[in-house]
Amino acid sequence: HRDKKRDKEKVKEKEKAKEKEKEKDRDKEKERDQDRDKERERERNKERNRDKDKEKDREREKERNKDQERVRDKDRHRDKDKDKDKDKDKDKDKDKDKDKEKEKDREEVDQNKEKDDIEKEGEKDREKIKDKEGDKDKGGDKEKDRDKEKEKDEKKEREREKERDDKKKKEKRSRTPPRSYSSSRRSRSSSR
Repeated sequence: HRDKKRDKEKVKEKEKAKEKEKEKDRDKEKERDQDRDKERERERNKERNRDKDKEKDREREKERNKDQERVRDKDRHRDKDKDKDKDKDKDKDKDKDKDKEKEKDREEVDQNKEKDDIEKEGEKDREKIKDKEGDKDKGGDKEKDRDKEKEKDEKKEREREKERDDKKKKEKRSRTPPRSYSSSRRSRSSSR
């Protein structure tokens, strides 16, 4: 009877031991699962970090490209400005040439006008002389009048000549060479 009891207790102890063993196995399995999960999480984190690094690299590359583009744009603008300055200089030269042409044309017109005025004056003088010759027998009053007129005409002629001289002086003054030209001439003369 006692042996049976002992056997039963042994069996119970064995079962308990088996149960404990199973529990240990379950705990180990849980630990393994947890370790696997942790490992997977680590891998995911690594992947995420890699992706973030790639994204950062892309951003840096974009910034670098933007900077390079800005530099190129600045260079382009600088070149455009240079071209504009060149064009402005060309336009200035053209304007100077046009002004010179206009000045020449004005001078020609003035000279032609002066010639016409002189010719007209000459014609008037000739007519007056003819009139004098025709009116000699009419009396001396008209002759005095004509002398006065002649004096007036001579005065006018002198005034016109004076105006012409003044104009020419002004033109000479306005036609002084540009500063750069005169300064280069000065430097050349000083170096001699």
